[in-house]
Amino acid sequence: MKVCLVSEYFYPHGKGGTEKYVYQLAKELMRQDNEVCVITVSEEENSDYFYKGIIVKTVLIESNYSKAIISGRQGSPNIKRFENILIYEKPEIVHFHTLTPSFNFFHFEIAKSLSSTIYFTAHIPGITCIHGDLMLFGKKACDGKIIEHRCLACYINKKKIHKEMASLMASLILQANYPTALANVVKQKQKDVIRLNELCDVIYIFTEWQKEIFIKNGIDLSKLVMTQQMEVVDPKSQSIKSTPKEPGKIKLGFIGRISHEKGLHILINAFKAVNNPNLELHIAGIIADKQDSYFQQLITKKHSNIYWNYNLSQQEVEAFYDTIDVICIPSIWYETGPFVLYEAFKKHLPVIANDLGDMRIWANKGYDLRLYQDKKELIDMLSQY
Repeated sequence: MKVCLVSEYFYPHGKGGTEKYVYQLAKELMRQDNEVCVITVSEEENSDYFYKGIIVKTVLIESNYSKAIISGRQGSPNIKRFENILIYEKPEIVHFHTLTPSFNFFHFEIAKSLSSTIYFTAHIPGITCIHGDLMLFGKKACDGKIIEHRCLACYINKKKIHKEMASLMASLILQANYPTALANVVKQKQKDVIRLNELCDVIYIFTEWQKEIFIKNGIDLSKLVMTQQMEVVDPKSQSIKSTPKEPGKIKLGFIGRISHEKGLHILINAFKAVNNPNLELHIAGIIADKQDSYFQQLITKKHSNIYWNYNLSQQEVEAFYDTIDVICIPSIWYETGPFVLYEAFKKHLPVIANDLGDMRIWANKGYDLRLYQDKKELIDMLSQY
């Protein structure tokens, strides 16, 4: 069988969870004697390559920021190149892993028209949420149901407009149907979910919260298939080490993208509030642009016990885990994993995490996972070390 895996993010140009999942899936499919081709983006034409034995075809990244393309009302100019790749490769399955301006529903439709079976894996909460993170007004977990006025007010609030004013503005915009693009942004998201349901034969999800929210918004239960980002060790086999790896020091670890939704700012602030000279915070960050404003805000919060590492190789990440006593996952959005959680279990490391998404399900299964509800509870947990 020939399978094309489609993702805007892939090695070696990115090192996040989606890249890792697509790479591992490609390798597993190849191990099962399938032919595999990854289709990703590039800033240059004719830049196909091989990555560790995987054929990688590229299309131009969508970067002209056309409102019609960004909103999903029009396909990217790269769609002809995408179609030509599929015509040449003739895959039985086209498995999409991102839904972005570079690969939107017009790409799904091309694949469908060429008689391919369409799979989609939902890696992020933004599939059903115009705010992008399923955090209602950026403050608390949302129930995920797409409701026009509420969603529009939440979207406006993200532009740093006060909640009450955002709610009033949403009412006026919907009543006047102006500005048109803003008045229809929630309707467009609802249409996108319907198109996803119509175009996909299978939709892979990782969590119970995804299942619940997808069904609420009209995705057919029969199309949803639960999977895991990687094999997870049995909690009964965990042998958590209670003694620190370096006498007299407790090393907290953060691994992941340096972006607001990952909540590193909350962890740094809580760590500094504890002010324990025997507590260290080690950060293995993935950062594409060191001039990024969020990253710049974080590195100005200097502290003698905070240690920064950037864009580590997989081998370096493995070595990083071996130096850490506790992993922290302070994400302020719903995670579909994350990979770091599975890897911490595999490494028999205790985890501290924000109580969002499926985190409590993992804790109830018996894993060494301590959950906090707010910054104060996080400070209290860190103060116990």
